[in-house]
Amino acid sequence: MAEANPDDPETQARAHSMRYALVKFVNLAVSVSSDGTQVNMDGDSTPMGSAEDIEVAGNQLLLATTGLVADLETAGFLEELKQLHHAVAGLAVSIARFGAKLEGLEPVANAFAALADETPEPERLATLGYLMEEALIAFSPSVESGIEPAESSRLMHIALGSVSIRSHDTELMECAFDRMAQHMPADLPAFLREAVVEMEQTGHPEEVKAVIRAYHERHSPRTIR
Repeated sequence: MAEANPDDPETQARAHSMRYALVKFVNLAVSVSSDGTQVNMDGDSTPMGSAEDIEVAGNQLLLATTGLVADLETAGFLEELKQLHHAVAGLAVSIARFGAKLEGLEPVANAFAALADETPEPERLATLGYLMEEALIAFSPSVESGIEPAESSRLMHIALGSVSIRSHDTELMECAFDRMAQHMPADLPAFLREAVVEMEQTGHPEEVKAVIRAYHERHSPRTIR
């Protein structure tokens, strides 16, 4: 398949229009007030849709961002791509806070991973990690039957584990490791082995190293003699 021309007006128009649609939806989502209404773009307040309505609209929009990411990358819209990652992550958390479910994690996992890569500060990483946890909690187990949902869930759990270590937030680390033990126990020992090696090469605080060691010892396979 031929790559899209970054100078193609249609490619650029599609990228801009879809990004606008995404940002518009997120703005509506986060404008929900405590009395159960939402503010429209014209400023009027109307009854908020049900959690089911938000779930359908939100998940459809998240699914549409998969193609949008490729368009932005091809067109070289790096700043828009960064904004899109923020919007996707924010939309996923908004869906979760509405009490709705996330039907897929691939765009969400990719967005959070990109945000984590560009975030060096431990405090901001901790905030990011807790938002990732909210999104994971909202992910519906009932759809985790296919290869893609299961793999994206696995990748996001691993990303959360890495973010938690970099955040130096021991409470977040314990939460992330416990989630990995519950949802992907076969992957946890290898993850912890790598974390032990890495912590000896980096300047993690002692309390962070203590949590890694404790979980590594707890979840390391025991050799039967």
